[in-house]
Amino acid sequence: MILNLNSQIIWVFVDLLILFVLMKKFLFGPITQMLDDRAQQVSDTLDQADKRLAEAEQQQNAHAAQLASAKQEAAQIIEEARTRGQQEYDRLVAEAQTAVQRLDEQAARRRESERTQMLREAKKEIAALVLLTTAKVSQRTLNSDTDRAMIDDFLREETEAAR
Repeated sequence: MILNLNSQIIWVFVDLLILFVLMKKFLFGPITQMLDDRAQQVSDTLDQADKRLAEAEQQQNAHAAQLASAKQEAAQIIEEARTRGQQEYDRLVAEAQTAVQRLDEQAARRRESERTQMLREAKKEIAALVLLTTAKVSQRTLNSDTDRAMIDDFLREETEAAR
């Protein structure tokens, strides 16, 4: 029986060994291959996720840079508009001041011209009154041609004296 037992044990071991080899070849090999493939897919998916995350961060940084650039450009445009507005305002104020000064000068010339005209007319009237008074005092009647000649002489003398 010992032999019998021993031969059974050997056959059991041989059967187990054959079963193990068959299982290794047909069962464990494909399962291991399937697990390796699945691990590779998970690894690839993680790598793709990391790449996409890196791309998203890169795009976010690019968008942030574009936004900062746009804000800076907007600030620059606003500042240029302010500067141009101030320059235009200064130019308009200068033109207005020049126009006011020109109008003041024209008004002053007009006033001086009117003043001179009024003085001439006043001198003519005074000369006429003086001649009338002189005529009454001397009790003689002057004719209008003589009066006008005397008045013109008087005004000419006054004009030359005023200069």
